[in-house]
Amino acid sequence: MSSFYVFLFLALLGTGVGLFPVPEDIIVLSAGVGVEQEVGNLFIIFAIVFAGILISDVLIFVAGKKIGAKIFEFKFFSFFINKNKVDLVHKIFQGHQKKIVFLGRFTSGFRPIVFFVAGMSDTKLKYFIVSDFLANLIYTPLFMFLGYRFSYDISRLIAGIKGIYHFIEIAIILSIVGWLLFSFSKRIFRNNNGVVK
Repeated sequence: MSSFYVFLFLALLGTGVGLFPVPEDIIVLSAGVGVEQEVGNLFIIFAIVFAGILISDVLIFVAGKKIGAKIFEFKFFSFFINKNKVDLVHKIFQGHQKKIVFLGRFTSGFRPIVFFVAGMSDTKLKYFIVSDFLANLIYTPLFMFLGYRFSYDISRLIAGIKGIYHFIEIAIILSIVGWLLFSFSKRIFRNNNGVVK
């Protein structure tokens, strides 16, 4: 049981900061399934999910504060933090930091970008934490409940691949393979001057 808690926390950190290119929503839904399957205690799982999300969000914010636009010098990170999306979020960010941080928690595709831009802006860490904390009070129980509520359908999928651990692992592996294939095909396309042979 304790191994599930550790696994869940590390998976949330990894997906939250972009080390694994898979939405952390899947991990939170899986946590809800874990509760229904009595893999662990509801309150402990909730605390781990809440803490894992909050910590990963703060790490992204701090990265934005410390690194900022320099991140685009590294191709690996620029894949996860799209410059065009950053510019778009930056334009609408001024004067609405708290609202956008709050709403950013519910936008899967823009979530890390919103938190990164929050760090790049003049948003103070304490205000970011308060906004993100309040958003997580809605987000975490909602997605855990959805995982719990639809656990039968999700559990049938999980049962076919021998357990919740493997379900999360396979989701992460498939996402990494997809990312590698996408990067490889993009490089071939670029080397052929836009003509795929």
